[in-house]
Amino acid sequence: MTLWRRLGGYRASRWMGIFALSLILARSFIGIQTAQAASGPTLYMPLVSRAPAPGGACPATSSNQYSKGTAYRYDKDNPVRSAQLHADKNLDLRGYTPNTDGNLQRTLVNYGTDDPTQPPQFATLFSPHRVPDLTAFYRVYDWHWAPSPEAGSRGAPLSQWPVTALGLRVTPGEALRVPVSGYDIGQGMEVIVLYADEDTIALRYTREDSSGAQGYTVHVDNICADPNLLALYRQLDKSDGPRYRSGTSSYDLPVMPAGKVFGTARGNEMVVAVVDTGPFMDPRSCNEWWQIRPGYSGGCPAAR
Repeated sequence: MTLWRRLGGYRASRWMGIFALSLILARSFIGIQTAQAASGPTLYMPLVSRAPAPGGACPATSSNQYSKGTAYRYDKDNPVRSAQLHADKNLDLRGYTPNTDGNLQRTLVNYGTDDPTQPPQFATLFSPHRVPDLTAFYRVYDWHWAPSPEAGSRGAPLSQWPVTALGLRVTPGEALRVPVSGYDIGQGMEVIVLYADEDTIALRYTREDSSGAQGYTVHVDNICADPNLLALYRQLDKSDGPRYRSGTSSYDLPVMPAGKVFGTARGNEMVVAVVDTGPFMDPRSCNEWWQIRPGYSGGCPAAR
């Protein structure tokens, strides 16, 4: 028998098998349809999937460019405590908790002002400038310091002011900028970066590497720090670098001018806190941190 005839026989038997299998499947399908008709409509189970993480992912790349500049050592601890474990530099370490007092004034309030030079203005975090909705009112925790280089431990919420961290409504992904003030640190720069990680940043309005020295520090939390800024900060914050060598009086940290983008909003709320020469202040103070408040129609009642 030729190869062609053997193949032809094989094909014929194959097609007969396929035809028989088709009859079996057809009968099975008819049986299934009959059973479904007798028992009611077909049920289609929903697809179960995990909900996306709040706020979405942060940008992995950036076209922004940043520079470094001189910072001066102020703290005299030896060995030097890392910025990550320093509760005056890393707001995430210190933490904060909601103020649940039912009588709390959930608006901007008027404490007056005693600074003849304009302090950092929170409305200028955004472009165009605005007073966003105030979404949450927090109290930053006190801190029990341990001998350096240990971090220490969290205390009770600070009680000098009823609010020491403030939630602001934002749009996920919108750019966040260095708040303007009447201060500068020279060479056209407004701030040094005291601390930065993926979701928080501390902006210092003098060149002293400390919130305890005279001047302002603005903490901004629940953000996406710009990846290029974060890369520069980490390069300058290496544990074996000049910042952590005891006896070194100056070293470089990132510096930025007013209005420079430092990151983007992570979700629908970001949190701001402000320090004035050591203590955390009330960020609702309209005649200090909200002197610039375009379009704001709310009142500015005296604090009580």
